[in-house]
Amino acid sequence: MCIAAPAKVTEINIEENKVVADFGGVKQEAKLNLIEDIELGDYILIHAGYAIEKLSEEAAKESLEAWDELLKVLDEEDEEFAKLKNQE
Repeated sequence: MCIAAPAKVTEINIEENKVVADFGGVKQEAKLNLIEDIELGDYILIHAGYAIEKLSEEAAKESLEAWDELLKVLDEEDEEFAKLKNQE
């Protein structure tokens, strides 16, 4: 199963047909062989080193909000687990 999160395009290298995109401070290169018309500031999904889809800003915002919620829940679970482990 693949779960992709939106990443914001921060650099474009036309000669190499690649972009650099940022997801929450993590930067990743992606090849543009599968999609076209990418501009700085666009949101894309990356899988296996390739940009696979361009997202609207609204869709990216909704997805990023869902990711934030998921990460918050996971952090809370980690804290609960640590408390339980410390009680042993």
